[in-house]
Amino acid sequence: MADGISNTNPLIDQLGIQKKQQEDAKAKSSLGQEDFLKLMVAQLQNQNPMEPQENGEFLGQMAQFSTVSGLQEMQQSFDSLSASLVSNQALQASSMVGRYVRVPGDSSQLTAGEGERFFGGVDLEQSTPNLKFEILNPAGEVVKTIGKGPQTEGSVSFAWDGVSDSGEEMPPGEYLIRASATINNETTSLNAQVIAPVESVTLGRSGEQMKLNIAGVGVRAMSEIREILS
Repeated sequence: MADGISNTNPLIDQLGIQKKQQEDAKAKSSLGQEDFLKLMVAQLQNQNPMEPQENGEFLGQMAQFSTVSGLQEMQQSFDSLSASLVSNQALQASSMVGRYVRVPGDSSQLTAGEGERFFGGVDLEQSTPNLKFEILNPAGEVVKTIGKGPQTEGSVSFAWDGVSDSGEEMPPGEYLIRASATINNETTSLNAQVIAPVESVTLGRSGEQMKLNIAGVGVRAMSEIREILS
């Protein structure tokens, strides 16, 4: 019976070494800073003394290496910054749930219960002798008028307990907000705002803003929030 191939066969050993060298070469396909310096020293040692390389060539090589190295370090810094921003955004998101926010809007939900449970407001650009809010049902009928009287420039809010002008307890559901003020002796319509609690938060992806799911209002971007209330 023929003998098997020996594991100590010199040819096999040589092929194994060559294979390992090839694998190492594939694994290390890019030059590091130490490799670059070794290569540059070898160039200096083996250059033709009759035709030495110009200093500009070495400076150019060093500049290219520095640029690539700098870009890699910059990318690592950006990755670290991105991870930090995501972490901060997550902390900010967790603190938003349950808090009331003021956002532009002309409708909100009257929840079931008692006491004040429907909130809104406006941003006044100038003082007015008479600010008024009207609450309308889905049919467009005014069920409650809330007069705020004279107001100075700034944010003004209102709260409604669900009781109509006639003293009737209104059913839970969606109601509209209409705001107006007397400015320069004329009645002027204003952009209404809704004040409602944040139910959940969605973290932004790929540079997108964090989004808030506001009760009775829907999803709004963080940039739309006019005020965060306690």
